[in-house]
Amino acid sequence: MRAAVMWGPGKPFEVQEIEVADPAPGQVAVDLHSCGVCASDLSLTTAFGQPTPVVLGHEGAGIVTAVGAGVDSVEVGTHVVLVWVPPCGKCAPCRRGDDYLCANRRSSADKRAGKGAAWASPLSVGGTEIHQGMATSTFAQRTVVPANAVVRIDDDVPFPVAAMMGCAVPTGVGAALRSARVQPGDNVAVIGCGAVGLNAVMGAVVAGAARVVAIDPMPERQTLATEVGATETITPAQLDELSGLDVVIDAVGAPATVSSAWKAVRRGGTVTVVGAGRPNQVVEINAYELFHDDKKLTGSFHGGISMHRDLPMLVGLWRTGRLPVEKLITATADLSEINEVVDAQQSGRALRVVLMPQP
Repeated sequence: MRAAVMWGPGKPFEVQEIEVADPAPGQVAVDLHSCGVCASDLSLTTAFGQPTPVVLGHEGAGIVTAVGAGVDSVEVGTHVVLVWVPPCGKCAPCRRGDDYLCANRRSSADKRAGKGAAWASPLSVGGTEIHQGMATSTFAQRTVVPANAVVRIDDDVPFPVAAMMGCAVPTGVGAALRSARVQPGDNVAVIGCGAVGLNAVMGAVVAGAARVVAIDPMPERQTLATEVGATETITPAQLDELSGLDVVIDAVGAPATVSSAWKAVRRGGTVTVVGAGRPNQVVEINAYELFHDDKKLTGSFHGGISMHRDLPMLVGLWRTGRLPVEKLITATADLSEINEVVDAQQSGRALRVVLMPQP
């Protein structure tokens, strides 16, 4: 099976043959038919300590090809979306309905702390273990994951759209619907019009926002924001001109953008940060304003979306044309082109390119 292996932090991907173990009890094997290249994948090895060598990728969709003992939630032939925040169903967050915050989620931090023995990677090259990025490894023709790390999706959903349903769609749409709780008639701004930010724009439109301001330096992305429902677009240089907004969704997550968002919301307004800031970045908020202006500053991890519960809702919105996900897919490409895809997305020449791993 081919996979894109990163052998050191920040190094180019090497597409090569790897060995993939059969699924153990409670696991499933998935042949991946599409996978999106997300900016978070690229920063895992540099900013968040992901061990290498690794097969990255967490936004993917495919078909179940084998199931381990005890698995009855899916069967061979089931179309699935990979879930990079699989719920255990037993911890406190899962029991209260916040399963995207599962306390038992597998992570690279576990590996760094020496807690990874219970979920040894099924991937290897010549006897060398290859780590699973985000415990999913979708930059490959096949992956093996726990059964709760996949969720069924209707067979007629195109694989590129299904892949986007694994991260960009729930993270962005959920930031508006679940985390920020945009209300009908709200005045909303979204900072950053990458794939997540544009999905947040669509989520605000679905929620019934009266005004949706999309903020991005690239004219092409401003145009795309208008196509998916933004009522107006501005550049980051104009951000400080905004004021009195009900909600600002920050899809960048830098201290400067969070501060600008804070200034732009009205008293009682909400700032929701869905962009992945770096661990060493600190945001300063005036304590008196926090009290006096009654503003809310919230995070949004995975958009507050439970994939097992909410994926049918997202697919339904796509079916009725209210989430035109196809507009966000610049192109598809073969897995062998992954380095060119990364360059195109990082330079802004492409928004989201979906890799098609199968021959």
